[in-house]
Amino acid sequence: MGSASIVFSGNIIEELSRNIPSSLFALSELIKNAYDAFSPDVTIRISQKNRTVTIIDSGDGMGESEIQSLFHISKSNKKFGQAVERNGVTRLTQGSKGLGFLSAFKFGDRVEWTTCKDGIKSKFSASKSDLVSKDSVAGTEIPITTEASDKKGTTITISSTKEEIEELLLDLNLNLEREKDLDDNSILEKLAATIIDDSFNIKIEVENSNKSMSTLDLKDFLKEDESNQLFYVSYNSKKSEADIFHKGELLESIEFALRRSDYSIDIELVIFYFGKGKNSKNVSSLYKRIHDGALHPLIYINRNLFNNTVIFDPEILRKKSSDEMLPQMIGRVNIRCESPDLEFNSDRTNFVENSLTKCIIKDLLELNKDIQARGAILKKSLKKNNKVPTGKASPTSQNDSNRSRTASIIIDKNKPVLFYVPSDQILLEEYILQARDSFGNEICMSDIEITIDGDISRKRSIPSIESPCEKTVFFRYNDVQTELVSKEVKISFEEKISNISGGHREKSLFTIKSSSDYTVGIETVADIINAIDIAYSSKSKEELLPLIACSTRAIFEISAEKVLKTHKSWFTNFNREKLSTSTKREIRDSLLLDVIHIVLLIKKNQALMTAISEASGIRYKNLTNLMSVQSFKVAVKESHIGAHNSTRYLSKPKIESCADSCGLFAVMSDILINLTKETLNNTKIHKIDESELDKNLGAGEPDNLDC
Repeated sequence: MGSASIVFSGNIIEELSRNIPSSLFALSELIKNAYDAFSPDVTIRISQKNRTVTIIDSGDGMGESEIQSLFHISKSNKKFGQAVERNGVTRLTQGSKGLGFLSAFKFGDRVEWTTCKDGIKSKFSASKSDLVSKDSVAGTEIPITTEASDKKGTTITISSTKEEIEELLLDLNLNLEREKDLDDNSILEKLAATIIDDSFNIKIEVENSNKSMSTLDLKDFLKEDESNQLFYVSYNSKKSEADIFHKGELLESIEFALRRSDYSIDIELVIFYFGKGKNSKNVSSLYKRIHDGALHPLIYINRNLFNNTVIFDPEILRKKSSDEMLPQMIGRVNIRCESPDLEFNSDRTNFVENSLTKCIIKDLLELNKDIQARGAILKKSLKKNNKVPTGKASPTSQNDSNRSRTASIIIDKNKPVLFYVPSDQILLEEYILQARDSFGNEICMSDIEITIDGDISRKRSIPSIESPCEKTVFFRYNDVQTELVSKEVKISFEEKISNISGGHREKSLFTIKSSSDYTVGIETVADIINAIDIAYSSKSKEELLPLIACSTRAIFEISAEKVLKTHKSWFTNFNREKLSTSTKREIRDSLLLDVIHIVLLIKKNQALMTAISEASGIRYKNLTNLMSVQSFKVAVKESHIGAHNSTRYLSKPKIESCADSCGLFAVMSDILINLTKETLNNTKIHKIDESELDKNLGAGEPDNLDC
């Protein structure tokens, strides 16, 4: 047999161009190309008369290789967010998806490119309908004419129909036949704000109308409705500090460190307070949500506008009272990230969910809450005679440079504060993410005092911890101006709780204090454990508690029966005449006798305790503490539904406590019936007699058993 080739019909062009989600998105892609070409500006000109959309820039232009790349759909050598410096100007790469070619077809069937680079002007065109009609677009040739030229830059001319132009104008809120739209510049402003960079200007022109907009026309948000400004907030993740200003004066600084180091966040906000009879009508529509007109800050990813009003939602505290939230805010939230994990959905209105984007969203959420919560408290403190003073909030450059600061120690939130025993040694200096003095200088680590439970730590570390406990660590620094700054970290050390299961389940009701999970080999017991876990994880588990209790008893019964049959010679046939009345009463429940008999036998024989400890991963000391006869006795009784007057005595805590003892018993039984012949031959078993049973069932549990 020969070979086959992959062929793409021209219809793929039609399908892909239809997937460009909006006119705003398509124009944004074309703007990005001009920006990446280091053009100082880009002009978008819409002509109803000529029925054309023209995009003009004076950037690098395209040579032969760039033209070839243009027609290589979805291929780009650019890396989104990568900084490129040229002649003192630094730009963050925008285009990385190879969508410029398809974006042009959003507005018309025929597209013509005129581009100048290195003294050569190249001219070429493509028709979408021609491409769509082809059985295969692979290898399609695009004729290019060239001539000498001393110009630079690229002009894209898109030939549209009357209907396509009208649709574009409608998308831009520019239906000029409707009077009410004449003053609505919200979409034009958003388009002009697509990329925020002082070295780049976006111009939009509609011929034969008074409609035009450019980045330079956008009002500085710091000057928006100055008379109603309450706070100006500035956050810089490198400093891990958010500063809150009122009427140009610094009121407070909030410490906030990001979860990860592969992105940075800079925020500038203006927060308004609209008193009685006042509203946001004087604030530019650029900062108003389209569906309800509510104020919101603009989100920028690597200087490119991210059309999302949710990840930094001013109404995040909407369930709080109005005095505890500050929802009237505008400004810019700038996120900088070069990670390839930073991905977006098709219309670039949300992130693709992964560990990176989850962290970004969570940081923005918590920072938003912190700013609003602290700002609300400051607002209350400013309130006098039932009035909140407002006015231009941002500081002058002189105020900004002379403002006083406090020393700070910021703890790394990503560092663990829970360890399982026995733990590794812990270097405490690693918990300090950042430390600065009141002059803004980084503090030398050796100048920070570290104490553990009140004692100065000379070694600045916590040694391996073998028993559960909690350590309180303080990091202290005495600043020459602002004196003591102190941060506390509580570090807990616990026994690891592992699952007991009959299969592969993420979480089980049955657990043991072991460094690793244990899978029960007794098939019926394993099946019951899995069934109980399924029932207990259901929404109706409260109704299933009697069933779970009965199933727990079945685990006790099957496990005990297996051990008694496997090792008959280990167990005593008790003379009941030698037992006390109270013990006789207890062992009317034959299962209780069997379970306690096995538990006592294990406790009495060190070899069995050692074998169980090694096989289960439970430390010997912990196993000794877990071998409480009373706990097993209570668990067996709790599992005996027939002994209860009513199932109302069952509860979630009782079931969980019962499962702890039942699970441990199942594990011990499983290990005992699977002991190797070598272990059995080397083990001398000390049996339990009537007096030992009597002590534990009749008169309470003794401190120890004699071997």
